Amino acid sequence: MKRTFTYLLLLFYSVSFARSFPGVNDSIEWKELARDKYTFHYTSADQHMIKKIDSYLQSGVEYIVDNFHHSFVNKFDVYIFPNRTLMDKQWQKEWGDSSFQSQCWMIASGVAHRLDMLSPNAWAKEACDHNGNDSTEIRQVIWHELVHVFHGQYNPDHTFNYIEGLDWLVEGLATYVSGQLDEKRLQRVKQLSKENNTPSILENFWKGQEKYGLSGSMVNYIDKTFGRTKLFALLKFTNKQDALKFLGLSEEQLIKNWEASLTQ
Repeated sequence: MKRTFTYLLLLFYSVSFARSFPGVNDSIEWKELARDKYTFHYTSADQHMIKKIDSYLQSGVEYIVDNFHHSFVNKFDVYIFPNRTLMDKQWQKEWGDSSFQSQCWMIASGVAHRLDMLSPNAWAKEACDHNGNDSTEIRQVIWHELVHVFHGQYNPDHTFNYIEGLDWLVEGLATYVSGQLDEKRLQRVKQLSKENNTPSILENFWKGQEKYGLSGSMVNYIDKTFGRTKLFALLKFTNKQDALKFLGLSEEQLIKNWEASLTQ
């Protein structure tokens, strides 16, 4: 799975300095906010919304740890990019592709060591299908990418670059845990089932317009059927065959059981 696309207290500190951003040539003034689990990097353009974003980061970390009963393994970096150009330059460096240009719906990414996000201030002009004034959406995007960070820290492939046949698990987990698997998405998946238009193989769950609902609902089914402990154990797998063997089901049976659960 080649990834292509996610306040200041006196007890902590903020420091501002000018330097070259890792992987890009442009010099930009970054501010840093140190937390226990992450270091938050941002620019003065986003100073007014740092309290909100940092609160979502902290609540997201706490929520994920509480739900999985495991902590983040390592500290990670969080970067809020003021524009898409800077974010693309970092992703070009990260993914080894100097020609990469992100599509308008791509606003964030998360791997074991870092979380990148286009500033919500830039969504109106530089993104599509995202509302930078919607606090719930901003929180869910941040939590989605935090799940990727958490997952990456427990997976041997920390960047998900060589995951085989598990895109649905990587993205479905983030969709499910972040709260993005809402009733509207579930209803659209149920409608697909009624129309006999659900995927017949797992690789196709993370494809098409309803990929978030399909993948998220599959992870929801696994969680409800096998339990949170077993769901957490799935985070270590790097290929579909081993994950299915661990669940004790064939691909066909897993999909059949998932689809039957949609009517319950």
